[in-house]
Amino acid sequence: MDTSDVEVGQNLLSCEARELYRELLGGSTAPRPGNPLDELLVLRLAAPDPHRPGHYIALNATSSALHWQTHFQNLADRFLSRAASVTEEMNDLVGAYQLAQPATGGAIEYLAGLGVIQDRLTPLLAGCEKELFTAQPNGPRPAAQLALSYQRDIDALSRGVKMRTIYHYTARADEPTARWAGTVSLHGAQVRTVTQRFPRTVIIDRRVAVTAVLTPWEGQGPPPDERALLITDAAVVQWLATTMDLLWGSAMPWSGGAFVEITPMQKAILEGLVRGDGLEVIGRSLGVSRRTVSTHLDPLREAAGVESLPQLTYWYGRHEAHYAGITPTGG
Repeated sequence: MDTSDVEVGQNLLSCEARELYRELLGGSTAPRPGNPLDELLVLRLAAPDPHRPGHYIALNATSSALHWQTHFQNLADRFLSRAASVTEEMNDLVGAYQLAQPATGGAIEYLAGLGVIQDRLTPLLAGCEKELFTAQPNGPRPAAQLALSYQRDIDALSRGVKMRTIYHYTARADEPTARWAGTVSLHGAQVRTVTQRFPRTVIIDRRVAVTAVLTPWEGQGPPPDERALLITDAAVVQWLATTMDLLWGSAMPWSGGAFVEITPMQKAILEGLVRGDGLEVIGRSLGVSRRTVSTHLDPLREAAGVESLPQLTYWYGRHEAHYAGITPTGG
């Protein structure tokens, strides 16, 4: 018998070993070699008598009990830790299996609660193989969520997944989100922003979609912190993917650069430039001098990272949608 024989679910000692231990308590004894003696030796309940070869003495049972209690507690801790990691290690296979299942009509699952949504979404994301589309509608995400998404997103990109993400344009002013956008862009992701409102949506390999529930809460008690629909119906997923493709087409690329704020006066000047007006004409229409017009544009050129008026006009033309909510001024 050795330590590998001491397993969960079996008695530590046989009746014969217990009787032998009691004999050893009476003094040094020369027992027959065999299982009872082996049990006592393994469990540290007996040891050879150093003064009498072939004889054995009893050891402190309290010390032995504490040793094996600690041993099994350590085993339990290791098994619990191992058990906790199994789901994470199998997430990609779980997600791949779910994504491989044929979609059937009406395959839409209602999910209530952020924890429930994350539990369903995590293996699907781990199983993504080709394309991941996410739409984050409410501006910046909390820093904790961004921190969790870094490794997941980079892992997906390293597997060759094509990743596209849309944010509301207000996310450009958030430093943690800008860092995230810059990091994933370096790894091959594409990030864009739009001024329109849209539902939170995740589309995985164009086979599964998770999108926010937009109808008001009508259940009992307080509403859940999050509600979503998990969709595997092929026709519905394709319709949702096509809709998101249209949104993507109208979005402005963003690789993490800071959002450039403009004043109503600057917007009025920029709109004049887009129309093809010169600074003199723009100044007259706004009731200011050409010099004043130029003064308003100087800090804007620096913030946008351009040098010439044509470059600034081109920059604004690409980003004009992001400034739709600013009302131009007449002076």
